[in-house]
Amino acid sequence: MKRSVIFLFILISIQAFAQTQTLKGRVVDSKSQEGIGFASIGVEGTFIGTASDVDGYFELKINDNQSNDILYISAVAYQNLSFEISELLSQDFIRISLTEQTYSIEGVDITALSRVLFRIITTASERIPENYYAEPIGLKFHYKEEKKLTGTSSEKREAIIDVYDETGYSNPSITDAYQNRHFQFIQVNKNFESYSFPAGQTGFDELLDMDMVRLSNTIFNVDLLNDYDLHLEGISAYDGDSAWIISYKTNELDLAHTGDFNAQKMDGKMYILKSNFALVRNECIIEASLNNSQSRSLFTKNNEQQNVWYHFTTTYQKQGNKYAINYIDCDKTYTDKKGEQVSYSRKASVLELKKSPKKITGRNFFENATYEERFWNSFNSPMKL
Repeated sequence: MKRSVIFLFILISIQAFAQTQTLKGRVVDSKSQEGIGFASIGVEGTFIGTASDVDGYFELKINDNQSNDILYISAVAYQNLSFEISELLSQDFIRISLTEQTYSIEGVDITALSRVLFRIITTASERIPENYYAEPIGLKFHYKEEKKLTGTSSEKREAIIDVYDETGYSNPSITDAYQNRHFQFIQVNKNFESYSFPAGQTGFDELLDMDMVRLSNTIFNVDLLNDYDLHLEGISAYDGDSAWIISYKTNELDLAHTGDFNAQKMDGKMYILKSNFALVRNECIIEASLNNSQSRSLFTKNNEQQNVWYHFTTTYQKQGNKYAINYIDCDKTYTDKKGEQVSYSRKASVLELKKSPKKITGRNFFENATYEERFWNSFNSPMKL
């Protein structure tokens, strides 16, 4: 008899403990009403909790004996909120609005913040085919470069370049970009003669490889993301939206992590839109012992570029209903094989995007178009070098 009573007591206790209710809802920005991804939702003083998905939706099972507890909600760069769970259990769906705040990064738990930033970048990388043109596209670039040795006049070149991308951003990778992205020089204007291959060689191909979204490399390679130190610099208005500004650096200074075969230091900063996780701007500073004159990603033992320092910026803009690259620049200094200090600046701005482009095969690593005075006399440059 005693055993039956004890068993019944245990059974009733287990059933009572097992009774739960599910809170369903969405965490949104109070101004835009857009979902806030990766917000933390939990029962205060317990390990019971969850996180919102990339669109802000969440579900959380609550035991009946926690109905008098407090539910807290927090997200990076937003003011925390808390509610009595009893107030929420009567609602079929909860809409929680968080208000942005500016705060010192020192006040945030670094481990938790790193996890959030990891998720933001991972989501941005995974959403490339969704946010950017995942189809054949044509891009017409206006390209300018200037190379100057200390105390001498500079060599200047500008060009119109057609780029054909067979697959767009549908399968971003280094291999896919190399196989499916082609370009040719249409117009060239310069203040020097190209009597040799080195003189005719341009830096456009290397500049184009700084399109981190298209190559899905360095910090946008999610397999390498754990090797970077991430910090939230803040949240800023950007082109009618808000963007997370995330700085990054790594001690893994190899080709895969930096895009540079001989990198010695790397510091970067990216801007990712909160509304759709599109990367709209990436800035990076790299120092390297050597660079191959054809591309920073190639091995070299030669000393044509030594003690290298460069800063590059890549921006992306919505053109139609999708994003694509719209601007790249790179300012570089190095010592050449004669010991001369060289300043090398390059800029490329997109003049036009075509969704039904004419196919191009191959790449012009050096300019081979003739100068047409009529064209350059009537051409209005969108940028200054």
